[in-house]
Amino acid sequence: RHTAGTNPPRRNMATSNNPRKFSEKIALHNQKQAEETAAFEEIKVFYLGRRIHLSDKLKVSAAVWESSG
Repeated sequence: RHTAGTNPPRRNMATSNNPRKFSEKIALHNQKQAEETAAFEEIKVFYLGRRIHLSDKLKVSAAVWESSG
């Protein structure tokens, strides 16, 4: 019961009767996490490819160096 001069009771937002909003938050969180993971994988593949390409160049360079000596 609320009386004048006192604060009304607070409702806990986590236990509110709106599970739709909670499930939407989870879905948005999962979507954001998937996008971040995809972006990370794209960067990882890009740099891994560059590293392999550099490694191949170094192998060719070493082979040329050995054959000239």
